[in-house]
Amino acid sequence: MTALRKILIEEEPVVARETLPARAAKLYVVTPKIAEEPAEAGLAAGLKNIALFFAAPFIGLAYIIALPFVGLGYLAVLGMRIAARYPAVRTAGAVAKTVGMCAAAPVIGLAYFVLFPVIGLGTLLWVGGRAALGAH
Repeated sequence: MTALRKILIEEEPVVARETLPARAAKLYVVTPKIAEEPAEAGLAAGLKNIALFFAAPFIGLAYIIALPFVGLGYLAVLGMRIAARYPAVRTAGAVAKTVGMCAAAPVIGLAYFVLFPVIGLGTLLWVGGRAALGAH
């Protein structure tokens, strides 16, 4: 290390000592010791790893089966983007969207009518169970 560099790094200039305020003391935050994980957590992690080991071939198979459909879907999206450059195709797409939404509205309404009470009951049980157990 050169002498000039050593002076610039280690020593403060006289001007800085007189104009800058003194450095504040370092503050340390003391936190309580976190409890160690119980032995059951290790067992759960081991069971999870075993389940993933047996599920891995099926997950891979699902990827292999889905790959052609994903590729065809991607090609369809690219084709639609190119076709959307033409006004006639955009108009036909807007008409098809409107007709499709009109046809799907009763089905969506029926799904809401059937599923919302089940979802509401599940939410009520979830919130009530957490409150009863004292979990926040």
